[in-house]
Amino acid sequence: MIKMFGLDYTYYDHPNMYSLVLYSWWCNLKCYGCHNRQLAWWLYKTADRESKQDIKISDYTTPLCEDEIKLAIQNEMLDMIILCGGEFLIHSIDDIKETILQIKQLNPKVLVRIDTNWTFPEKVKILSQWWKIDGFAIDIKWPYWDASYYDSIGDVVWLPVEVAHKFYPKMVESLEYARQLPYTIYRTVIYPNIKDDAYFGEIKSYVSSTLKKPHYFSNFVNL
Repeated sequence: MIKMFGLDYTYYDHPNMYSLVLYSWWCNLKCYGCHNRQLAWWLYKTADRESKQDIKISDYTTPLCEDEIKLAIQNEMLDMIILCGGEFLIHSIDDIKETILQIKQLNPKVLVRIDTNWTFPEKVKILSQWWKIDGFAIDIKWPYWDASYYDSIGDVVWLPVEVAHKFYPKMVESLEYARQLPYTIYRTVIYPNIKDDAYFGEIKSYVSSTLKKPHYFSNFVNL
């Protein structure tokens, strides 16, 4: 099983589902105000923006013991287990599948959802065609289909526009593959540094008309 560095129980992450969230390590993006930035500390430890805080790396380098994880997974009250990060799909596809198989062995009735930032469409495709996965949660961070919003990308994901533009096909693929599964949802954080209401209106309209899956806006909470 992929090493986990935290867990949490929640009704919030997937509406109407009592869920166990398992947090793995590492991420390939650096998003504004990330709540899990400690798990991607190798990106954030030299950041010169709002995330430059006193992060105690020692608190996040010791994985949870396997017995603790297994006991949490076997909770019969669970509706869903959410595999999160960092970016969970940064791990190898074999390790991801092995982890999910172990979860299903421990709790055969539980649903499994993976949270991803959409940069690994090839893995989303493989997993969406594998019956062990029930859904994804993908964050739609900007209206990627509209070039007029590209100047805002650097304020949300901290990527140069020319780099983010190359991610466009990846996001399209991930969204399309993920929406094939019954428990896929899309989410958007209302970032305080984006002052244009049309930015979020464009996202809402696109998801409603094109993706036709549940979409949720989350208020930004500064941690």
